[in-house]
Amino acid sequence: MSTQNTATSTSDAELQAFADAFGEFMRATRRARGRVADEPAGEGDLTLSQYQLLDALLDAAGPLTVREVAVGAGVASPTATRMLTGLERDGLIARERPEAGDQRCVLIHLTGEGRTRVEAKRERVAKWRRDLFDSLMPSERKQAARLLDQLAAAVDDL
Repeated sequence: MSTQNTATSTSDAELQAFADAFGEFMRATRRARGRVADEPAGEGDLTLSQYQLLDALLDAAGPLTVREVAVGAGVASPTATRMLTGLERDGLIARERPEAGDQRCVLIHLTGEGRTRVEAKRERVAKWRRDLFDSLMPSERKQAARLLDQLAAAVDDL
């Protein structure tokens, strides 16, 4: 077998091993999200999707536009608008129009109850991340963070 063919077969084998590992990682992620979604929600517990939508509001210096909330959650503005309608009905967010400027603009902020629920969910998510981090050997942690950053950037570039 020539050097070229050996390199190609090694490359093909490595690609297949990567594809298999990546596929298993994605399946494990979906299973974990499903378990989080299937957990019996405490009274007033946010879903993971609601938390991801509202999390940026917790640290914001002031109200955010619907577009800013949507970008923070990685969803389209119409999706954010639909979700925010339900969250407003539940008393977790409030919408306001700016006093000056574009009156079509709507600003979103958390209510006191909304802040309480987002903070509680953030604590549960932080515990889940800590458990995941603790499952790695100390020598693997920096490497895992570096690889996850590289993979995220590569996926964004696709």
